[in-house]
Amino acid sequence: MAAGTGPQRAWNTAQRHWPWCVAAVVVAAVALRLLLIALSDGGADLGIYVHFGRLALAGANPYDAPSGGPISPVMADSPPLEFALFAGLLKLHDAPGTLRVAFALCDGATIALVALVYPRPRAWRAAFVAFYAFNPFVLVAWAVFSEDKTLLFLLIVLLLLALERERLGRAWAAASALVALKFLGAFFAPALALHSWRERGVRGLVPVGAFVLVAAASCLPWFPDSLDAFDHRHARLLLDPPFHASLGVLLARLGLYAPFEPQLATALALLAVFVAFALRRLDVRDAVVLSIFAGYAFLPDEVPNRILLITLPFLLVLSPSRRGWAAIWAASLPAAAAVVVAAKGAPAPLEQLLGRESSVPHVLWSHLLPALVLVLWARERRTRARPLPLGIR
Repeated sequence: MAAGTGPQRAWNTAQRHWPWCVAAVVVAAVALRLLLIALSDGGADLGIYVHFGRLALAGANPYDAPSGGPISPVMADSPPLEFALFAGLLKLHDAPGTLRVAFALCDGATIALVALVYPRPRAWRAAFVAFYAFNPFVLVAWAVFSEDKTLLFLLIVLLLLALERERLGRAWAAASALVALKFLGAFFAPALALHSWRERGVRGLVPVGAFVLVAAASCLPWFPDSLDAFDHRHARLLLDPPFHASLGVLLARLGLYAPFEPQLATALALLAVFVAFALRRLDVRDAVVLSIFAGYAFLPDEVPNRILLITLPFLLVLSPSRRGWAAIWAASLPAAAAVVVAAKGAPAPLEQLLGRESSVPHVLWSHLLPALVLVLWARERRTRARPLPLGIR
């Protein structure tokens, strides 16, 4: 029997029964997440979601939470609609597990969407889905320590899918949801607005206006206290010293860190992306992905779950080879281990290697995957004379 015949036959069979294979992967991925949910408590962020969601559910103002409560009022740094969403879910069943199951279902929807609809060859979709469904870094960062990032990433997939298919209205709808739920749409809105102008002229400004209205309307619940979320977000940029997995930790160890640096780095990075897009050095999908990365990469309280959120979108605009995917898997595994060690501890030799929170090893391992993905992105773009037309990639 020729080498590779077995795997090739299995792949051919999978392609003939693709919808059923996708369904099986979705069920397996969601089941695995539900098992992890049953075996873990969800982490600190889940406590924040539940606390402010319950305040909203009880009719209280989440931005006026008592200072002596279990969660500091400063942590009320999300838009009102996210707290309202959590309140709605908790109304169905008032338990942290309700939110965790909802996040797991978002992952199932993302897997199905990419596997069945995303305009890439099936081999690419299979590689991406395998990574997202079963990679330990994804499972640990977003399932064991439950995160709303699963919902945000689903919306990012919808946004990039709309851009792939040249559906500007749908792209702006996804962007509007991202800004209403987490302010995330603001990072790439300028590039998307310029793209709309280029594609549709004056008509392209209509969805831009709708985006602005949605962003404004999303702040109306509990107004004007809801504006405190902006102050709380800004306060995070001023934290000193940096901690968790922030790149600022490295600068602080060298005595080179100052609180203004995250603000300056974020602003310059976002400006650089927009200028590159304006000069047509980037296509709109790359501009969106890079803007999301720039918006979060320099936070002084950066954590692995956010690092994963700004890294995964690159995989949607890349076409890694088998070696590339192998490298991506290899780079993600130490990051997963670093998350566990930072949260739970480990025997001394392993803890020394991977580091506790705010240590140099923890920062380096947490950023290994985004560093690799950025290299792969730069190498792909360098070998491409110019961005491929929309819908061709």
